[in-house]
Amino acid sequence: MPVSDDQLIEGIKPHDLIPAPWTVDAACADADPSVFFVDHGRPAAPAKAICAGCPVRVECLDFALASRERFGVWGGMTEKERRVEARRRRQAA
Repeated sequence: MPVSDDQLIEGIKPHDLIPAPWTVDAACADADPSVFFVDHGRPAAPAKAICAGCPVRVECLDFALASRERFGVWGGMTEKERRVEARRRRQAA
């Protein structure tokens, strides 16, 4: 479905709005997004529990690392955990 010019948000291209194919199989597809975007001090355990059994956890984490996602739990990792993982991957390369 094409996106009209008046629906565009500055800095976001129409192809950015198309979900990645792996998202169809994501365990979080029907979950409340607020579970994954927790405030400081709130536990990430509920989000991580959903991610633990997700069949596309690796793809989700890879996406978050590649796009430098700054907020939320992605692929079972918090922002801080992803920064550590990104550093580990850079050093291993």
